[in-house]
Amino acid sequence: MKRILLCIVTALSCALFTACTNEVTPIGLDLIDNQVGTYFVDTITLEAYSMLEDTINTTQSSADILGHLSDPIFGQSSAGIYTQLALSGSTVNFGANPIIDSVVLTLQISSYYGDTNSYVGIKVHKLTSDLSTTEQYYQTSTVGYDPNILNYSLTGYNLRPRTPVVVDTALINAHLRIRLSQDFGQDILNRQHEINNNFNSFLKGLYIEATSHTGNCGYMLTTNMNSALTGLTVYYHNDNEYNKRYTFPCTENCARFTHLDHNYSASSNDYFIQEVLQNQKVLGEDVLFLQGGGGVKTRITFPYLENTFDQYNDRTIIHRAELVITNVDPNEVFLIQPNLLTIQGVRKSDGAIRFLPDDDYYTNASYFGGTYDSKTHEYRFRITNYVQELILKEGDWNNYINLVVRGSAVRPHRLVFDGTDPDSPTRLRLEIAYSNY
Repeated sequence: MKRILLCIVTALSCALFTACTNEVTPIGLDLIDNQVGTYFVDTITLEAYSMLEDTINTTQSSADILGHLSDPIFGQSSAGIYTQLALSGSTVNFGANPIIDSVVLTLQISSYYGDTNSYVGIKVHKLTSDLSTTEQYYQTSTVGYDPNILNYSLTGYNLRPRTPVVVDTALINAHLRIRLSQDFGQDILNRQHEINNNFNSFLKGLYIEATSHTGNCGYMLTTNMNSALTGLTVYYHNDNEYNKRYTFPCTENCARFTHLDHNYSASSNDYFIQEVLQNQKVLGEDVLFLQGGGGVKTRITFPYLENTFDQYNDRTIIHRAELVITNVDPNEVFLIQPNLLTIQGVRKSDGAIRFLPDDDYYTNASYFGGTYDSKTHEYRFRITNYVQELILKEGDWNNYINLVVRGSAVRPHRLVFDGTDPDSPTRLRLEIAYSNY
């Protein structure tokens, strides 16, 4: 009967305030300030702490990360790419007595993170084990590779993400060029027969790893591996022709994944060390942390929310519930905050990660939120339906959620934000507008 009454009141609210359209609508948003029968509270008890992320799937993500970062709070992080290559056509024909001129690995730059004036040490290896297009790979996965380095030289690589590159007198969009050894290139030309018979047996793939950096903090670049600017190109001549080239691209059918390492022992931040590494959860009252690249997530619990409105015998309508996260370091120059965060719901019955009922998977991005506001230095999430289900003790939700960097597999960004201390005006908080009937 209570449920029926709630549905009737909700329907009446919809008719009065939103004309009952089929789109997601902010029911009751204009009722928060000084409106009869509508109340506002932002003192709901929250408990939160940051912890290491579980494994994340990096198999054939929308992009791959390569680079090395040093961070006084999060320590050192490195990212490398395991990838197959493919033939440009069905066969190769290098002509009579092909001689290598040079061989270059190119990676198209989609975006970057960190200091682009830094130089990052990058090493390229041949794989000794097969990559599989049907296997799932994670940020901790590895595949066997030859420790010998294919690079022509081991000087660091400077990133110029907005500067076109001159190739054969033509200006090409910004990309990273890594020259590899002449011996490797000549070996490719000499083994044309093996390449045509079984290319992925001849060259199982490459491991591109970042090992170090010079400069302020290093950088990580996001690559578009399926771009026409990404691939392994051999430049050569033969008995009859000069200025020849052949490119082995990374197509959408090539297996690939990003491998990430986080060395948190290099952190010099006591809060991070004690809270994240030593599991001192109480420090979440002071400060909290997030890191992409399968690094760090924050668990947020609403320990008393389910019983907060018991005095009304479940006769409470949540008009709006917003989770507010405040960045405490908005002036960071290189290691800036992520543009997008997201929330993971946790199912009570089996602990599985699921979309909340408010998630933009079911609603839309403008409703759900999670985008950084550079004016207020905040992120806001609307979790109205989730909160309503908790207080009605309906659904299959635990009373805790995980806050993570959205697209963590391809975004190495990090965030330091205010904890749950009730005396802090920028604390992590839940704002609720509600009414009773």
